[in-house]
Amino acid sequence: MPPTLSITHQINAKKISKGIKQEVGFLLANKNGGYVYLSDNSSRYQGVFFSSNERMYRVIAQLGSSGRVTGIINNFYDVERTLVGNKERFFMPFHCNSLVYELDKSDWIDIRLDVRESYDVRPWGRFYDLFEEDGKLIVKYTKKDDSKKEYEVYLVINSDGSDGSNGQEYEEIGEWKPIFYASDMERNSMPFDMFIYSALRLKSKKVVFSFSNDKKSAIEESEYIFKNLTELRKKQKKHVEGLGLIKGGKMSKEGKEGKEDKEEIKEEIKFAYKCCINSLDQLTTQKGIYAGLPWFFQYWIRDETISLKNVEKKRKSEILLRDLKLMDGGDDGRMPTRFSTMENDFGNADGVGWVFKRISESLELFDREEKKAITDALVRSLGRLNKNHIKNYFIINNAKETWMDTSFEDDGRSGARLEIQALLLNMYKLAHKLTGDKKYQNLEKELKKKVRANFWNGQILADGLDDFLVRPNVFLAAYIYPELLSKKEWIKCFEHVLPRLWCSWGGIATIDKNHRLFLQHHTGEDPRSYHRGDSWYFLNNLAALVLYRTDKKRFKKYIDKILKASTSEILWNGIVGHHAEVSSASKPESGGCGAQAWSNAMYIELIDAM
Repeated sequence: MPPTLSITHQINAKKISKGIKQEVGFLLANKNGGYVYLSDNSSRYQGVFFSSNERMYRVIAQLGSSGRVTGIINNFYDVERTLVGNKERFFMPFHCNSLVYELDKSDWIDIRLDVRESYDVRPWGRFYDLFEEDGKLIVKYTKKDDSKKEYEVYLVINSDGSDGSNGQEYEEIGEWKPIFYASDMERNSMPFDMFIYSALRLKSKKVVFSFSNDKKSAIEESEYIFKNLTELRKKQKKHVEGLGLIKGGKMSKEGKEGKEDKEEIKEEIKFAYKCCINSLDQLTTQKGIYAGLPWFFQYWIRDETISLKNVEKKRKSEILLRDLKLMDGGDDGRMPTRFSTMENDFGNADGVGWVFKRISESLELFDREEKKAITDALVRSLGRLNKNHIKNYFIINNAKETWMDTSFEDDGRSGARLEIQALLLNMYKLAHKLTGDKKYQNLEKELKKKVRANFWNGQILADGLDDFLVRPNVFLAAYIYPELLSKKEWIKCFEHVLPRLWCSWGGIATIDKNHRLFLQHHTGEDPRSYHRGDSWYFLNNLAALVLYRTDKKRFKKYIDKILKASTSEILWNGIVGHHAEVSSASKPESGGCGAQAWSNAMYIELIDAM
């Protein structure tokens, strides 16, 4: 058991603290694609990462002064780590490819590098060259394959020197060091053994690291940040302090907790809410919203659109209009799986439905011309879906095309799936609203009738046509298209599925716990447990939201448990201040991707509703 670590979140002159025993880390992102994620050096996804030319590079593997970490202070715009005898401070200026590292007292700083594209684990053809230029240290990294140069990048190290002068006191080491990544082994994520480059030791109080494919650009950015650091920090502090607050009034006072416990829970919720808003903001770049960090640094249409509910209005409308244009890249009425200039894969069934779900909630954001473009795109999409994917009114998908995108021998979720029908129903509803054409109203009516006749048995909604395996997609259906059942019917449905899916710590399993495929423990990069047991935080929060809207008193014990588990995960586990992707069904954990956009977004939406 590790020694107690003090975790503090503080903003707007308020703070909340707790001592914990488990290993945790912190993450700061720069809204430019890059981030710093430091914890216990147990994963190749920890370190300092920068995005350049649509490529994500791990650049610094390990960075720090000597001394055991005793605390983490999340200031939202930067992070401090208290050490035995010193204190570190990390700051990533927005829209820059730089990291600022500071110490309270000057000390030797170890800088160990691992420059490579994030997913590239090839061990050979890697060359570092360290030299001085105009008072700065420059690391030139060249990646070769069979003696042919693939790319060349630069890391500029700009320090104030050990005595506060402009000179840099350093020792070049230049040695390759073996490292074993224990967390990656736990996740079944190979390779577990790698080499990193121990480049140098630098004595300083303040260092700016700037990265680019172009040496001149990195030098100029380094100089700009060093000169303007105070103003940049003030500006970023003001930005995060201005991010949203809890809407509405009082949290519920019902329950068995004492008055002090209630007040503590309320404070934790407020801070967790602020953390999620800040996390989602950091995952938002000029191009869109990353699905998550440290490894989902792409714009997945499904994840991004689910996360759009609470995004700033201008950014939301830009992303939704961007997605409509992407639809024309294929001829089947769908959206690509990911927004990228490099790949347009149309093998997903729900992206298009989620885009129009978010549009249907946000029509006031669009002007007349934009609404016409939306209407045209919707009509065009429905026509193409009818031609390619709709049979006997039901919309059909292949295996691995829903959000449950794993497929094993008898578990691919092909066919007519519940939440996909709900998305199509919502599209018909929107089409009638925009066009006034009763054809869409009739299609909505007929599909609703057929879903009720074939999916609803009076107790539960089937997960798919002729498939009554209990899964949590009933909550997605209720969220997307609540008109499918009456309130009384939804209550009956939830009362039948919850005991089969409920995790006592406050989560929802992804398959009936009594089913032969159910797995209690998260299996890491092996996706076997993802949709056969794992509890997804975005879905937990969404389920709590649906239960709250349906009957907040009847389902209070479930809502409270989910809220408490999610709040604790955000504040005190995994990557503190960020909401993780999944947990094992057996116990609450911070599993999968540590900072997941849709987990953050659905927690925000839950709190807004409450």
